[in-house]
Amino acid sequence: MAHGCSPLRRFELLLCFLLASLGFCFPITARQTAPKGTAVPVDSVLKAPPIDSVVNAFQAGTVSLIKKRCAGCHGGKHPKMGLNLEPAGLVEAVKDVPSRQVNSLMLVDTRAPGRSYLLMKIRGDKGIKGSLMPIDTPAPLTDEIERIESWIRFISRSPRGSRTAPSAADSARKQ
Repeated sequence: MAHGCSPLRRFELLLCFLLASLGFCFPITARQTAPKGTAVPVDSVLKAPPIDSVVNAFQAGTVSLIKKRCAGCHGGKHPKMGLNLEPAGLVEAVKDVPSRQVNSLMLVDTRAPGRSYLLMKIRGDKGIKGSLMPIDTPAPLTDEIERIESWIRFISRSPRGSRTAPSAADSARKQ
């Protein structure tokens, strides 16, 4: 970081980085200056959205990604492998549900999120059966995989994971 960076600017960058790692960052537009020696209240510079809106934006973005990349095959009346990844009921369809290909692994394993079969299939890990997902389209980008990894960790450790999913699904359907 540049030597001339103020502590407030470093704080802004750190906060933006943390929120961006969740897939959400808000523009910092309210720049204020103060006479030398006086403090500018952080809340007057950063207008952060409420945490629920950050969570919902993160959920909606991830649900939209899964809808775009997965629900073409894993959706509708007859989803492939009986796995429906459409937004409505997405969390319930994967959270602690055994894979039909490797029934010893959960689609989303809340005890060991990194061993979630859904994640293994999009990363192409050893131990999967069948093909890397998605089939017949380009492999997921690194940031898409990381976003899904973050979402899996989120729904694994948070009881709110399933509670906020319907509003995220509603947001994804509107797109």
